[in-house]
Amino acid sequence: MKRRYITRFTASERLAHWVQFLAFVALLVTGLPNYSRSLRAFAEGRSGQTSRVWHRFAAVVYVLSPLIYLFGNPRAFFASLREAFTWTGDDFVWLRRAWDYYAHGNTVDIPPQGKYNAGQKLNALLQIGAYNTFVATGLTLWVKRKAAPRSWFAWSVIIHDLAAIANVCMVMVHVYLVAIHPLTRESILSMIEGVVSREYAQEHHAKWLAEVERTERSA
Repeated sequence: MKRRYITRFTASERLAHWVQFLAFVALLVTGLPNYSRSLRAFAEGRSGQTSRVWHRFAAVVYVLSPLIYLFGNPRAFFASLREAFTWTGDDFVWLRRAWDYYAHGNTVDIPPQGKYNAGQKLNALLQIGAYNTFVATGLTLWVKRKAAPRSWFAWSVIIHDLAAIANVCMVMVHVYLVAIHPLTRESILSMIEGVVSREYAQEHHAKWLAEVERTERSA
């Protein structure tokens, strides 16, 4: 008899996800004082450096968080990375029909997807881009603050801020889809308990479900 729920994410995947998410929230909170005098006075404290110190600490956690996934389950890590960069015709069809699906609930014309649908792949690529942008510009702002040319430093600030704004927008859409949207909010269960129902997998990740069931039959 088939189990109703199947494993979607391992413990290391979930831990890496939540650590990076919480680190990003901490980065956002400790970065906001740079744009408001009142917040800056409140956040900097007596030392005048409190928010900056915590921002740097959160940055280190954010940068290192993928290592939890890499060392916890290297096979799944590289498989997920490979899938994010592997696009087929079905992915592009999914993107074209995504609005009709999310806005009107039309599931008939949505092509079957793998472990990650096209929207999740796109989000992953944007997150990878933002991650590398944060690392490159953040190191300039932190380590090369005095050594870097003034123009280089100024552009690093602008690019760092734009990446942060873009990432906040992506995170807001992601949170809405996994926690609020009625068609996809079951997916939050996969990041809490690591599982999803077969019904959900069949509707949203039919290709992946077929692979899982083939593995179950051969086991």
